[in-house]
Amino acid sequence: MEYIEEIRSLERQLSFRKVIEIPDHFDNIVVAGMGGSGIAGMILRDFYTEKPVILVNSYGIPDFVDSKTLFIAISYSGNTEETLEATRRAMEKGAHIRAVTTGGRLAEVVDESVIIPEGYQPRSAVGFLTIPIFMGLGLVDESEVEETRKLLRGSDLSVDPFRKFAGEIFDGEKIPVIFGTPGLGSVAYRWKTQFNENAKVLAYSTSFPELNHNDTMALENTYRKDEFYFFVLTPKSVEKEINKRIRITSELCRVVLNRVEGEGSTLFSNIFSLIHKGDYISYFLAQKRGVDPRNVKIIEKLKVELKKQD
Repeated sequence: MEYIEEIRSLERQLSFRKVIEIPDHFDNIVVAGMGGSGIAGMILRDFYTEKPVILVNSYGIPDFVDSKTLFIAISYSGNTEETLEATRRAMEKGAHIRAVTTGGRLAEVVDESVIIPEGYQPRSAVGFLTIPIFMGLGLVDESEVEETRKLLRGSDLSVDPFRKFAGEIFDGEKIPVIFGTPGLGSVAYRWKTQFNENAKVLAYSTSFPELNHNDTMALENTYRKDEFYFFVLTPKSVEKEINKRIRITSELCRVVLNRVEGEGSTLFSNIFSLIHKGDYISYFLAQKRGVDPRNVKIIEKLKVELKKQD
């Protein structure tokens, strides 16, 4: 499958309807996932506020994990060693274990596994990885999902703004810096990792209002500021306090913050429409740079080296 088709598939992915089974009682959620698989947990943490959501992106798990923990392991391949080890430890502590995967070892060890379609880059399967959790927890209804799917279908009609952003980054050899806003920190990070993996460039992400307590100092007077290209991601409707911060930060620090808005009337639609836009920008930058967005050979080589005996 061509990578552009993987991007366009996001709308179809949101029609996936296999869901994780939710236990009757749980006190907290721990989500284990790495890289492109782990983004689903980050989105959940931004979205779900009823109970604590903790992310695990290493081998270990929090000490509090017990029989009252809903532990969700996410690994597209099903063979991610960090996620498998974290899952093993959660099993030992009696947590409710669920998994979202295409198969592999994870599906073998977790009885309650949702099996999703193969053939994608893990980062391109964000819809498949997220929907089973969101629908299982009842965080979105069919009308919200359908609104989002409709928006994503329409977004293919006008990609010129995404080409423009990519062209300006390429022509100036800029480093992308992505600022999120409340509820969209996971999306800002997603943009950062898509620039990393698709376009093979370094990028940086952080969010308002936290960045006003640290990054603002550097924004005012850092060296080589002209080598960065700044984005700010906002929902369609922005809190006035956040809008004010964006405006004043831009003025005081003398930086152009290229605003990219989400679409739709819900946080869900804003999240996924912004993910879609970022995917396109990183893809077009990859085209400009003449690199294959699907190529992750250096990561695979690293995995091989890690498996060698010391």
